Amino acid sequence: MKRREFIKRSIPLSVAPLYLSGVPVSAMTESSALTALTNAGSASDRSLVLVFLDGGNDGLNTLIPIDQYDILMRDGSGGESQPLRRPDLMIPKNKILPLEGMPETGLHSSMEKMQNLFSEDKMSFVRNVGYPNPNKSHFRSTDIWNSGSSSDEFITSGWLGRYLSYNHPSYPEGYPSSDNPDPLALSVGKTSSNTCQGPAINMGVAIRNLNNFTDIKESNSQAPNTPYGHELEYIRTASKLTNNYFERLEEASNQGGNSATEYPAYKLAEQLEIVGKLIAGGLKSKIYVVRIGGFDTHDNQVEAGNAQVGRHASLMEELSESLFAFQQDIIQRGLEERVLTMTYSEFGRRVFQNKSYGTDHGEAAPMFFISPFVNPSPIGTLPSLEFIDNIEYEYDFRSVYGSVLMDWFGVEESIIKSILFENFQYIPILTGTQTSVNEPHPASKRINTYPNPFTNNLNIDIENAEGHTYVKIVDSNGINISELVNKNLKGGIQKFRFDGRKLENGLYFVLLENNGKRYGSSVIKRN
Repeated sequence: MKRREFIKRSIPLSVAPLYLSGVPVSAMTESSALTALTNAGSASDRSLVLVFLDGGNDGLNTLIPIDQYDILMRDGSGGESQPLRRPDLMIPKNKILPLEGMPETGLHSSMEKMQNLFSEDKMSFVRNVGYPNPNKSHFRSTDIWNSGSSSDEFITSGWLGRYLSYNHPSYPEGYPSSDNPDPLALSVGKTSSNTCQGPAINMGVAIRNLNNFTDIKESNSQAPNTPYGHELEYIRTASKLTNNYFERLEEASNQGGNSATEYPAYKLAEQLEIVGKLIAGGLKSKIYVVRIGGFDTHDNQVEAGNAQVGRHASLMEELSESLFAFQQDIIQRGLEERVLTMTYSEFGRRVFQNKSYGTDHGEAAPMFFISPFVNPSPIGTLPSLEFIDNIEYEYDFRSVYGSVLMDWFGVEESIIKSILFENFQYIPILTGTQTSVNEPHPASKRINTYPNPFTNNLNIDIENAEGHTYVKIVDSNGINISELVNKNLKGGIQKFRFDGRKLENGLYFVLLENNGKRYGSSVIKRN
């Protein structure tokens, strides 16, 4: 049975932070594993790789809604009852790359490598990510996404900068040190990403390539009067702290060695190759940020008469092939379970095409996630595109950020709310993630619940090892609703049928404890 088919909406609580969407882990019995959870974030050697799609990615040309293909092909000749959509931008239907188990959705024809990752349960996505009252300015919306703020707030710190500052409040005093010899965050580019801007100072450093930082460290000569020299002088004067890390970066670069993976000749691939080499060389930086530009496709998004080629097709190919090569690299280096890759863009594009074979600034768009721990059930549902001009957000990007902090770095919900916003809503983007690197992660395919949402009866299938097995249902406050089993069982698949007709509509959790390991699956009751 495919992992995607079995663990839809499954969230292993044995490897979750102290709180999961308001449900206290104390709803289960105590164990040494639970004790390890509370300090897991600082012990983890995981890394998050952010890929910024600069310019505003056209989500509808990336994740193509096959079930609305005919609507999107409308040329406006039907008048107000059938308004113009994007007929010149749509690739032929038979060229859309299918996604296994998702007949209504496919990928752009240039994204074959990401299709492969999806088929291997290593790539997933959240659709319709955005925020209320969206701003369509590149600069302002980028600032909102990087800072993790609302559209009416002006915050100078970045969401990851606040997270890093919370764990390292005295930074930069005393850094680097024997306890923290590595940069907390690293941007590949001219300057450190604003996502890593702390309350007082940027919590990260930036490098252009793996030769450039050596030149800065060793040279005391006057910078040449060239564009490169000006940038060199800026780095020297504006970020003296960075120099303190260069020796460590050089050491990690040398220890990382050359990759056995052949990266494609793209700028994004070059950046990701640097990241892979440094992680392989032992660098323990939590955050890496890379960028691919060119997504502001107001014109020539496609070539006239051939929607399979053009600016956006080239970007999709670069993104897909670069991410695939990076994933193969970290797999070969034995790092795959330590790295989560996440894409984001400042906004999506409008539903209808413009007169220049392009699209204008829109609102919500998809975010992609690559890891062996991604939830194999993509999240989000497109609305009807028949009459709307923009895709409104379904998931707040700050809830996406918070869910990643929670499940990848073991950050508690109360801290997430202080870093991001009080209305944080958990999204099960990842499954099977452990928060202690000293504890092997248990298999995540433990609970299957269906139908979900349910109206009357809920079917629950669990996979248990032989031994004590405890299954119960709790509400969003952790209050017991029903105990299904609490005894020793033989190993195998156990099936339960729960009568939920008397439950109020809302969010509930099926919790499993089996031989000291804990798992959970969220379910929704809806009449």
